[in-house]
Parts: sequence; C-alpha cells; structure tokens
Amino acid sequence: RLGFRVELAVRSGSRAGGCQVREAGGPLGAMACALVPFCSFQDLESARDFLCSHLRQGGASAGAGVKESSGDKAANWEDDSWGAWGEGGEMQEPEEEEEDESASKIQASSWLQDCVVSLSPTNDLMVIAREQKAVFFVPKWKQSEKGKEEMQYAVGWSGSLNVEEGECVSSALCIPLASQKRSSTGRPDWTCIVVGFTSGYVRFYTENGVLLLAQLLNEDPVLQLKCRTYEIPRHPGVTEQNEEMSILYPSAVVTIDGFSLFQSLRACRNQVARAAASGNENVQPPPLAYKKWGLQDVDTIVDHVSIGIMTLSPFDQMKTASNIGGFNAAIKNSPPAMSQYITVGSNPFTGFFYALEGSSQPLLSHVALAVASKLTSALFNAASGWLGWKHKQEEESVQKQKPKVEPATPLAVRFGIPDSRRHGERICLSPCNTLAAVTDDFGRVLLLDVARGLAIRMWKGYRDAQIGWIQTVEDLHEREAEKMDFSPVGSSQGPSRVAQFLVIYAPRRGILEVWSTQQGPRVGAFNVGKYCRLLYPGYKIMGLNNVTSQGWQPQTYQICLVDPVSRTVKTVHVPFHLALSDKKSERAKDMHLVKKLAVMLKAKTLNLDMVEAGVKELILDIKYPATKKQALESILANERLPLSSLTTITQTLMDTLRNQEGECVDEGLLQFCANKLKLLQLHESVSKINHLDMQSDLVPSDNDLAKLLRLDEREFARLQMLLENYKLQDTRLSVHFAEDKDGTLPVKTFLEHLECEKDTIEVKKLEESEYVALGSFFFWKCLRGESSTEEMCDILVSAGFSPQRLLSLLLSVWLSKEKDILHRTQSVCCLHAALSLLSKMTVAVDELWDSQSVSPWWQQMRTACVQSENNGAALLSAYIGHSVTAQITDSIAEKKFSQITVGADTDPWEALSLDTEYWKLLLKQLEDCLILQTLLHSKVGKKRSQASSVQTEPPGRLSVKKLLEGGKGGIADSVAKWVFKQDLSPPFLRLGWKKEESEEGPPETGGIIVAEVEEDQTELETILELLHLAYQQFPCSLELGILHAHCCWEYVVQWNKYPEEAHFLTRSIDHLRCIDNAHVQHGIALMMWNTFIVKRLSAATYLMDKVGKAPKDRLCRRDVGMSDAAMTSFLGCCSDLLQILMEADVRSDEMQLPVLDTEDAWVSVEGQISLVELALEQKHIHYPLVEHHSVLCTILYGIMKFSMKSVKPLSLFDSKGKNAFFKDLTSIQLLPSGDVDPGLLTVRHQFLTKLLTAVVEAQCSSQKNRGSPEESVVLSVKDRDWPALAVDLAQHLQVNEDVVRRHYVCELYNYGLDHLGEEVNRSQGGAAMTSVPLGQQKEGSSRSCLTAFYAL
Repeated sequence: RLGFRVELAVRSGSRAGGCQVREAGGPLGAMACALVPFCSFQDLESARDFLCSHLRQGGASAGAGVKESSGDKAANWEDDSWGAWGEGGEMQEPEEEEEDESASKIQASSWLQDCVVSLSPTNDLMVIAREQKAVFFVPKWKQSEKGKEEMQYAVGWSGSLNVEEGECVSSALCIPLASQKRSSTGRPDWTCIVVGFTSGYVRFYTENGVLLLAQLLNEDPVLQLKCRTYEIPRHPGVTEQNEEMSILYPSAVVTIDGFSLFQSLRACRNQVARAAASGNENVQPPPLAYKKWGLQDVDTIVDHVSIGIMTLSPFDQMKTASNIGGFNAAIKNSPPAMSQYITVGSNPFTGFFYALEGSSQPLLSHVALAVASKLTSALFNAASGWLGWKHKQEEESVQKQKPKVEPATPLAVRFGIPDSRRHGERICLSPCNTLAAVTDDFGRVLLLDVARGLAIRMWKGYRDAQIGWIQTVEDLHEREAEKMDFSPVGSSQGPSRVAQFLVIYAPRRGILEVWSTQQGPRVGAFNVGKYCRLLYPGYKIMGLNNVTSQGWQPQTYQICLVDPVSRTVKTVHVPFHLALSDKKSERAKDMHLVKKLAVMLKAKTLNLDMVEAGVKELILDIKYPATKKQALESILANERLPLSSLTTITQTLMDTLRNQEGECVDEGLLQFCANKLKLLQLHESVSKINHLDMQSDLVPSDNDLAKLLRLDEREFARLQMLLENYKLQDTRLSVHFAEDKDGTLPVKTFLEHLECEKDTIEVKKLEESEYVALGSFFFWKCLRGESSTEEMCDILVSAGFSPQRLLSLLLSVWLSKEKDILHRTQSVCCLHAALSLLSKMTVAVDELWDSQSVSPWWQQMRTACVQSENNGAALLSAYIGHSVTAQITDSIAEKKFSQITVGADTDPWEALSLDTEYWKLLLKQLEDCLILQTLLHSKVGKKRSQASSVQTEPPGRLSVKKLLEGGKGGIADSVAKWVFKQDLSPPFLRLGWKKEESEEGPPETGGIIVAEVEEDQTELETILELLHLAYQQFPCSLELGILHAHCCWEYVVQWNKYPEEAHFLTRSIDHLRCIDNAHVQHGIALMMWNTFIVKRLSAATYLMDKVGKAPKDRLCRRDVGMSDAAMTSFLGCCSDLLQILMEADVRSDEMQLPVLDTEDAWVSVEGQISLVELALEQKHIHYPLVEHHSVLCTILYGIMKFSMKSVKPLSLFDSKGKNAFFKDLTSIQLLPSGDVDPGLLTVRHQFLTKLLTAVVEAQCSSQKNRGSPEESVVLSVKDRDWPALAVDLAQHLQVNEDVVRRHYVCELYNYGLDHLGEEVNRSQGGAAMTSVPLGQQKEGSSRSCLTAFYAL
C-alpha cells in the first residue's frame, strides 16, 4: 500500500489527438472545448490600488496599469537626474532602467497571484483579499461600448477585515445559502463570506461587509478553508454525504456540520436586520457543532480535502484489520463508517487519515449574539462562549483574554505516499469524490485514486500549476437511437453518463489545458495570460437536502479563469463526447468526417461531380443526427457549390432517412431536410421566372395613367409638377457596384433569410437592406415589367408565403428604389397589377368585409407609406392603393346593390367606404410631406465662404410618421432648420407671402441673399416658388410669426453650440424683431434670456469687473467661452434682446393672445408642446428689472466696443443694484431709488465722459481712413447712435444730461469734427455749448478754437 505507480504523460505528444492550441471554441463549435468569457470587471484598477498600495506609489502606477506608469514617469521627468549632467553626475545605465521597468510591469500585472481570491459558484459575489484588506465584487448588468447588455463586476464593498493587530487574511470562501421559500427560482437567498486569518480566527461576513460571527477554534494560523455541499447520489449504493465546512491548521483540521452552520448564519443575519431596525432585540441561535482532529505522524501539512463518509468492503475491512491488529485481530460483522481526509505536504508527501464515526463526540460552540447599533459595532468571538459589548477602555483586556480553545482529538495517519524529497502544494478533489489531483514543487501533477490510495497518472512540466475539475453529463438526445455495442447502456432510454476532465493552468507558459482523466488524451488547450488565477470552488449551494434539492436547478459554474490583464472572467465548456476513446466513440468518427468534409469544401479547385459524390458519401456515413444536421448546414452555407448540387445532396439525405426503419428515423432531421429542400426548390423556381425576359417598350400615356389612378387632368398635372420638383431637388447620391445585380440573391443568403415551418414560410428578423434585397429577388423584375407578376405570386403563395408578407416585401422594394421608379412610368402600371392580384386573394380582402370598418390589408399598406422617408414613391403607391381600394369597393358594393335593386332605374353613384376616406387623408398628408421635403432639399446655388460647417450639413429626411410625432411645432421647426442651413435673411421669408411683389425684382434686403439674387435670379425664384407652395399647404403651421419664432430659436440654439459664430446670435435677434405678435415675441425673448444668455452675461460681467477694462482674448475664452470679438457682438445682442423684451411687454397690453390653429390633415399630431405654446406660457416681466439689466448691457457693450480701460462696470451701481443683477426677470427685486451718493454720481459722470471721448475718437478715425484700404477694419460706430445712448444712460444713471451733451460737442470740436459739432449744437438750439469755458477744451487746431469762441 505504501508504494505507488506512475504513468507519465507527455505534454505535447501525439496522445493529445492532434489538438492545437487555440483561443476559444475552434471551427467545430459545440463539438470542441471552448473558453467562453461570461463576465468582466468594471473597475479592477481601483481594487488593485486599494489592495496593493505599493504598486500605486511605485513606478508602476496602479491607476491605469502599465500604461499609466509610463505616463507618470513622463510627467515627472523633472524629478529624475537631468541636472546631474552639469554637475558631472553619472547617468544610469539603460540596461538597468529597462530591467527596472520590466520588473515593475510584471509586478503590476501579477498582483493577483499574491491575493486570496474566491468566487461564489452561483457567480453572485467575488472576494479579492490581501493582507488586512478585502474587496467584494458584485455582478451588474450594464451596457457595453458596442451597445450590448453584458454582466460586469462592480465594487460592492471594500475595507479592512482585521480585528486584532498584525493578523492577515490567509483564506476565503464565498458560500451561497439556499432560500427557504417554496417559490424560489433556484438562486441563493444570500451569500456568506468566510474568511480565515493568521491569528486563527474564522469570521463570517455578509455581502455588505457586516460581521456576523467570529470563532477561534485553534490558535494556529488558518491554512485552508474548504466546503462540501449536498449532492444527490448517482447510484443507490453510493453513501449520501452531509454538508460540512473544513478548516485546516498546521497540525489540526476542524469540520463544522453544514446544517448547524446554515442555521447559525441565518439566525445571525436575521439578528443583524432586527438590530438595524430596533436596536435592542436579542435571539439565541442554535449552537455550532464541530469536530477537531489533531493530525499526527506528519511533518508539514499545506492543504487537505475531506472525502466524507465511506464504508469499506468486507475484504478491505479484513485486510485493514490484519494490517493494524495482526493475525488475531477481531473483525466486526458490519464494516464501520469512517470519515476520510487526505493531506499534502512532506513526510509523507500525501497522507490518508480515517476517523471512525462515533470515536469522537462533536463539540458545541454556544453562540451568543451581540446587538449592533448605529453608534457602536458588535465584536463576535466564540469558542466555548461569545464576547459581547466592550467599551474602549476594555478593548485591551478583551484582546488579552482570548476564548478557551478546546483540545483536539488525536488522529494518526493510516498510510501515505512516501517521498522525502517531494513536497506537496495543492490537492483538488474531483466532483465524484473518486479522484484527486495533487501538485508538487517538482512541477508535477499527480492523479490519485482516493479509494485505493495510489497515484495512477503523472504529468510533467507544470511548475506553479493551478488545477480544477469539470464534470460533464451526457445529453441523452444526442445518442443514436439504435443499440450500440460500445455503449454500456442498451438503449437511449438509459441514464446519462458522466465524464470528468482535469483542467491544468500553467502560468509560466500561459496555457490552459483540459485532459481526459486516467488514460485519456489532452482534449483542449488555450493560450491565456501568464498572470491569471484558476478558481475551482468544488461546492454549490449550502442548505439543500434530499427533499429540497429535487425541485432546484441552480445555475452554478464549475471552474473559471480570472484574467487581470484583460479584466475578464472566463469559463471552460467541454462536450461529453471528448471523454470517449477513439475506438469506441462514434462521435469521434463523426468529428473526423466533419473535418474531412470541411477540407473538401475548402479545396482550391472543385470538380463538381467528384465533390458532389464525396459529400454524399461523407454525410451518409455520419451516425449522429445532430452531427448530420451540422454537416448539412455547412454544405448549404458553402457559396461554391451550385444550386443543383445542393438540391441533389439534400434530396439524397432525405431519401436515405425515409428508407430507414421507422423507430430509427430522427424526425427532426427529416423535417429539417424537407424544409431546406423546399426552400432550394423555391429559389430555383423564382430564378427561372426572373430569367424569362418579357421586355415591354410600351410607355403608358398621361391619360392612361390618370385613368389608372382615378385622377382628372388638373389633379394629374399637379401630381406631375410636384414629382418633377421633387426629382430636381432630390440630389441624394446612390452607389451601385458592378457585381450587384437586382433580381438575384445567393442561395446561402436566401436560406439564411427564410425559415420554413410546416406549410408556411416566414422571413427572419432582418436588417432593412437585407429585407429589401429579398423583396428585390421576388418582385423587382415584376415591377420593371420584365417578368410575370401572376406567376411569381402563384409560386410564392403555393410555397407558403402569406399575402401580407408578400405585400410587405413588394412595398419595401417599391419604396427603396424611388429614383428608378420616378424615372420609369410603366412601373406604376406594374405595381397596380401586382397590388390588384394580391388583393384578390381570399385571405387578403374578404368579400364579407364591411365598408364602414377599416381593412387590415389596406391599413398595412398605409402604415408602410406613413413610415417611409421616400415621399415620392410613397405618394405614388398611395394613389395606386387608393385606386385599387376604390375598384374593389365598387365591385363589392355593385354586387350588393344589384341584389337589392334589380331592374330599377338608378342614377350613376360612387361607393364610399371608411378605407377610402383614410386614403384621402393619407394622400393629403403625403402631398404636404412631399412639398415640405422638396423645399428642405432646395439650396442656394452659390457656396458662401462665410457659411459655417454646421450650415453645410445635409438635411434630414422627412416622413408622415415623423411629422405626426414631432408635435404641433414640428413642421415649422423643420423649415427653420432649412432656413438656418441656407442662412436666409428674414425679409426673404416674407417674399413667399408676397409672391407678386417678388416678380418685379429682388428687394434690397441688406443680407447675403441680395448678391445671390443678382447672380442667380432663376434659382432664387424657384426657391420662392417652393416656399410659396409650402405656405399654401401649411397656412397655420408656417404662419410668418410662428416661422420667425422657430428660426430665432434655431439660430440661438446653434449659437449656443458654437459661440464663436457671432452672426448666428445676430440673425436670431433679427428674426425676433420680425415676430408680429407681442405675446409670442415676449415669450421667445424671455426664454432666450433664461436658457442661453444670462449665464454667459454673468460670466462676462464679473470678468470685466475683475480686470477693470475690456478683457483680452485669452481671458474671454477661459471665462466666457468665446473670443473677445465674439463677446463684443454678444453684448450688443444682449442689449438688443432686452430692448425688444421691454417693447414687447408694452405692446402686449394692447394686443390679444394669438389663436393657434392646425391644418385639418394634421390635427392628430402628437408629441412635445410647441415652441409658441411654451412662449405663451411665460410670465410677464418686471419692467424696471429688465431696464436695469439693459443699462448694464449697454455699459458692457460700450466698454468692449471701444476697448475702454480703468472701468469697473459694477462700480457704477450701489449695493441694491448689484444684488438685483441676473435674478429672474419675472420676479420683483429691490432696485435703487431716491437720491444717489455724490461719490457714485462722480464715478458715473467720469464713465460717461470716457465713453463719449471714445466715441468721438472712433468717429475721427473713421473720417481719416475713409477711402483707404483699411476702412473695413476701422472701428465703426454706425451700428447704433452712441451719443443718444450716452444721453439715455445719463438719464438712467441720474447724471445731468446737458453736461453729457456739452462734453460730446466739446469733444467733437477738439478732434476737428467741426461740422458734426455745429450740427449737434444746431439740433439742440445752441444750448449744448452754453456756458462752456474755453479752458475745458483741449489743445487742437486754431480753427477749432476759433469756431468754439464764435459759438460762445
């Protein structure tokens, strides 16, 4: 028994069955091993920073891994030895720097190897701990970068777990606890985290880090924590194992009964919940039952497994008794039950321990609970008793008085595998408790037979290996129906077989291997990183038994691989058939045939006859139905085989299946072959019809088309005019490739798009382009008049297509190929014929249909037209649908009417129906949408150099559905976007209402549009025609005031996105002025102020007050978000906006609220409230407060306009005035009133004189540079009357107005502008210069002084 036999397995030998290393899956899909990622980490770097602070502080920064470490080094280059050059210092060797950098990178990547990691088998909690700290991860469903929902681990709790000084985490377990509710779905109730420490304590926590209880069962460090949960025995003779948790110490092992632990944990968790609610409730939980064994005759122990209760056979009982007691040993009648433990370490390398049941009574640890409150925390410690509440002054005595530790029951090693030089590192028990894998310090992995105590296999070359197990259950549905000699089960009705695979992760080579145990080959290998962790819990959910586990189907994983570099968690999938040997495995033969088939289909040159014969032979040799189906799918997906070969192969396979005996035929495979054969035959029939050319050169006349569409001459002429305008303005580019042929579709694509169920054929959920391609294959030749529509419809309906599906495909082709249809008038006749043919089918339009109800058939067509963005094709199809509807309605009504009035004289009449009225409404909506779309695609011919890139973006497409869902202001909003893109001036929009005036000649609008009118008069007239047509269609929605309101809002929205485009805000103010109704103008102005203006104005005010002058460009960009020139224009617009707001407030008192109407065709619009309605809901402003802000804006504008210095704008106002700024304009604020402080008046007077001096300087510069090339860049004062503004400011600032006027006239004379001074003085009746002493005038020309003297 002390010997062992070893079988060496070569790592890369031929026994691996030719399995190559791959990343995942491989070409065989479910037939090979697969490494599948199922979760990722949301923020693993933060956990690394928290656990490994030395990595964060060192050169390898922990924030963003290796990348951030290099970034930090580059950022802190000044801290390096750059200055040593000048001092003769020595530079570091490049080799040493590279070595340090590579070492830091390795350390930053391998940090997980130094941590304690545990993952719950139900994948609802992961724990990563290092030293005293721990991080709990919880899974959450979040949207990835690609837009898909995926599960990610997020940090749920992090903190320190140590209670005693110096203790560290040595082991951890995440144990899911079963729910006690009957309606449980199989998920655990909650998960308990068990943590072992170097101090000997074992503590239990909730998912939120709340300490439930702590026990000191031994004073040595905890080496390992392991758990065993309940499993239903596979065979009647297998002993049922109880749940338990085992704790390994250097010289002892403690096992806690699972039922006792489950009850205690539930009670402790309930107690914590009650304590959080009330704070004073105390419930005594049941005690913990555990056993403690002192392991003897072993030098060192590093790991262990608890096999559970086992019973020896009579022969093994007698053999064991003879070895222990000798020749005269007594033999009991019944073999005793024993608990088996296996340890790994040294001397012996592997030790086997057997503890007889009943030889040691279980110890009871009485649990005393302490109630937690908001101010203090409970300290749970237990051995023979629990310690309760302790105050701060008692903490030191508590730590010294550790609980009493019960002595261990001695347990000697019965036998072992002796090897003095070999030291075991890890042991891992298989799921069925019959095998165990052991790793040692020699880089070997040994496979142990647990029952016999023998090493039956060894793998070499796996140093620092991590191991785990995968158990795979056979799927009974995949078995061959016939009896197989190689199977231990006589028929497919036998129990499922179970296979076990050993998973070995070699971190030094970065490879993960899957081996068939005992004598099997390597069945899978994957290239993974060198810094991963392989996690194998070996247990499931605690708290189940033989009764409660019957209805449970818990979703648990067996093994997973954590990769900290890619931040993913992966699991391994191994199919059952890989455990079968090549000689006895029919599945292995099938796999070989599938590989051979793949090689044959991938050959560079194909001899179709030989390939077809070979494919038939291979697919008939495959035994498993599932593999046959997979092989047939790969054949049908091959694009190189012609349709005839595919049909022949599928027909041969189906005939073979039908000729088999009834019990052996797989009905699913037979039905699959029949469905695919049906689709192949359908593809062949459609292709034949498409290849029959039926060229028709007859172009229908206008009268024929008008009669077909049931239109009179005037209506048909209008339709032609609208479509011609639409074709001229629709300049969308369409790309066609040479190999793309309409009316053809590859067989592979055809089969992928359709699915056949019994007698019907359905279209899978496809992209729009794929759906159109399928419809083109069926109907494009028919719409062009090149194939028979009747034959095509008959074939498709007989194959199993519903008329509704065919109608949908027909309309998708018609609506998507708008350009071709609008240039091909005979397509209208083809669509009319196809629609009439489909509508006459019995399942389409029932003759019993009531004309006063809506037909689902026509409603489907109207819905397609409503949703289409191709308005020209949609309008034509609606006219055709209306015509066919009227035709069918007339025929049905004629039959009914002829039965009622037989032989009576009646006048001509027209049948009415509800569908006809819906068609008329849709025609009006589509016509409006077409006119609007034509307008929005019209462009001004000349490319403006001043146009912003935003204004050159292509316009969007409209549909009736978009307009119906866009709200009442959607139509005006779309036109406003077009006005913005064309940058049309407000007077140009008014020309659409006065078309007769625009025919005489273009007006002088003063905008960009004037130059364009002179250059391209014809194109502008076309746009005016389209605009006038849109006004006629939408007299309510495009009422001029409403349109100006939306244009104003569109410009200010775009300005807010791009503040540098100052002319956007200027044009917005221009549109605001053009709004006729004062109520709308007031609301729009107030909304502009609150939404876009006040925040930037506040920033500009405080910036100018801080610097005391007109700020530079850099400061303006930093604080206000725009350049100094843009800010100057912005302040001027603010002054204009407030002036308009005050005027609108005054005019609104004398004006009624506008009545907002909607066109009859668009009364059913839904969506957000319109802009005008929102404007009318605005409150009235507080006029003095707006006037107060207007004064500030004028002051700010003057400072920026004339680059004034030594001026603080807020210093011109008292405290009340400052506090009132930037408050809600509708609120009542305390404003300055009464007498003003003389000092403040002096400051105001000085500002006004500075302002007027700057104005005169600008005027003088303008006079001197008149006619010069620099005239365009000279500071202009023509934007507004600044002298009048200064007088108005003086009135509001309570400064004497005459003094301001005299100063202005004086400055005009000083700067030599005598004619302007005389003009101003004359307009004031000579009072401006009264009592002006000569001493106030600056030194100037003699003429100026003399003129001033005569004026006096």
